[in-house]
Amino acid sequence: MSSFLGRNSRRRRVLSEEALSASSAHLAWRAVTPDDPVEETPRYSDAAGVEHHPQVTDFFPRRYRTIGMLGVIGLGTTAVVEALHYFVTPLSASYGYETAAAFDLTGVGGIAAWLSGVVLALSSVTCLLIYTLRRHRIDDFQGRYRIWMAAAIGCAILSVESVAPVHRMLSAAAAYHTGWTGLRSHAAWWLGLAVLPLAWIGLRAWLDARESRLSAVSLGVAFTCYGVATASFLGLGAEVAPPSEVMITAGAALVGHWMLLVGVVSYGRFVVLDAQGLIPVSRGRQTDFKSGKVAKDREVKDVASHSDAATSNSPLHAFRESRSSVPKVDSKSTQWVDGTEPVSEGYDEEDGNYNSRKLNKADRKKLRKLKARDRAA
Repeated sequence: MSSFLGRNSRRRRVLSEEALSASSAHLAWRAVTPDDPVEETPRYSDAAGVEHHPQVTDFFPRRYRTIGMLGVIGLGTTAVVEALHYFVTPLSASYGYETAAAFDLTGVGGIAAWLSGVVLALSSVTCLLIYTLRRHRIDDFQGRYRIWMAAAIGCAILSVESVAPVHRMLSAAAAYHTGWTGLRSHAAWWLGLAVLPLAWIGLRAWLDARESRLSAVSLGVAFTCYGVATASFLGLGAEVAPPSEVMITAGAALVGHWMLLVGVVSYGRFVVLDAQGLIPVSRGRQTDFKSGKVAKDREVKDVASHSDAATSNSPLHAFRESRSSVPKVDSKSTQWVDGTEPVSEGYDEEDGNYNSRKLNKADRKKLRKLKARDRAA
């Protein structure tokens, strides 16, 4: 297990200490005996503390079999919806179209539309959780984590579109005002305005999530299913009967939604384990981090050199150069910093050698006594 980028138990200890500090403060507040039991009596027991409840990241599955079970549930529900459309819709048609609308794959209020909306909403929430964790990665110098916010917004829009297909009205309005229909059911308009941006977001997300092989494979299968559904809707494949064409289009789209959820959940699991230091760091990721760090340091040095070159022509720089060019005068070893001689404690009366310094009052008085003694002698 590598310790690169501080991948150890420190982050887990910090999170645990925060949770325990909050819960201890909560318990300490409960331990205080209130003066007024009517107003200060707690309304919840100690089991309501944060230490007794899971965190948001705990909802990401840790085992591969849990993720595999999610994929199996997606395929099973898709098969059930397809079977209901194939068997129940013809039987309910004799009672009227309204009775068979719930099992119609192309209907707005059907089971397929509701299931697609739920799966895409879960994918949007998962992408948002991935964004909240990925933005703390310290070797992401280019800010690739922002693509997960765009992915969350895209999944939310698709979730609304699955139950309220606004794109049909917009494409029809564009075809009406421009006079150009473009492909089947004005598909050229929503292909250009919606599919191309979503395809770019999906490609960027796949490039960021390819560190997790399971996530990369699941997202690749999801994008393939979306391509099959689009091709079947536009009639680009083999000619089939209209009922079969509807089942292929709706079934491929629903499987794509489920595989999209499996892909983002798999990458969310990878990000959580990577943040906790439980994913070994490959040599390639270490090289990328070091090269990025060296490039960033080189940019900082270039900026510093440019700033030094800009300040070399300033008046303040010229003044400092002129001050540094003035030669310094060496002072005597017997002088103070200000050039004065040190004060001696006594005087040599025989040689009369007095220091050339400014005498104070006591020295002048002593000098007058010496001169008077000399004149008397």
